[in-house]
Amino acid sequence: MPERAAASGSDLPPPPWSRAPQRPPRRRRDLLTQEAIVDAALAVLDEDGLDLLSMRHVARTLNVSAAALYWHIGSKDGLLDLIFDRVIGEVDVPDPDPGRWQEQLKEVARGTRSTILAHRDVIRLSIGRIPMGPHAVRHADRVLAILRTAGVPDALAVAAQQLLISIVIGVAIDETGGGGHPPADQPPPHEAAALASDYLASLPSDRFPHLVAVADHIASANADERFELLLDLFVSGLAQRARS
Repeated sequence: MPERAAASGSDLPPPPWSRAPQRPPRRRRDLLTQEAIVDAALAVLDEDGLDLLSMRHVARTLNVSAAALYWHIGSKDGLLDLIFDRVIGEVDVPDPDPGRWQEQLKEVARGTRSTILAHRDVIRLSIGRIPMGPHAVRHADRVLAILRTAGVPDALAVAAQQLLISIVIGVAIDETGGGGHPPADQPPPHEAAALASDYLASLPSDRFPHLVAVADHIASANADERFELLLDLFVSGLAQRARS
């Protein structure tokens, strides 16, 4: 993973609200590192979900005490920060190519969405968390490089970089239900869409002519196609604003 390999963070100052302690490594053969802890924690998250992720659970997978984890991580929130930063580091951001900058933004968005969907409950970590770890700052810098190299003005480039993240996270929350738990008796998304389509088609057409007219398209909506449409609208609008 190119992002992860290039952004260990050991040479960077800690961000203003860093929760992980800044300590030199212990000199011993069976050294427990932050990286090993995050590896184990991410595996627990993928397997069991955020609700079952605990310091004790992670410690058991590493055959160490929870106290050993706290020495390296500081707190569970510190561990969650590190997990989220690690996941951000899995997203590849290409070197700037001014002739392809619009497609490159789409590639970053697609990669971010795929990475989020590949990790269970990671989207829940993004809510209210401001990523400032080494992978996050490198990711932001490389996205800004794509925009600024293409001639996008700085203020617009910053807004676009932040909005791109918001778009992907918003879509992922909708796709995963990461913002909360749906009612237990609610059908899965594809069945819910079909039921909604049938219901809308049954409404009185004299009172709801437009909903009735488009009812068939509700069930046929494809998540990938909607995401691509959203990216097209965002990037084309950004390009138009950059030219004005």
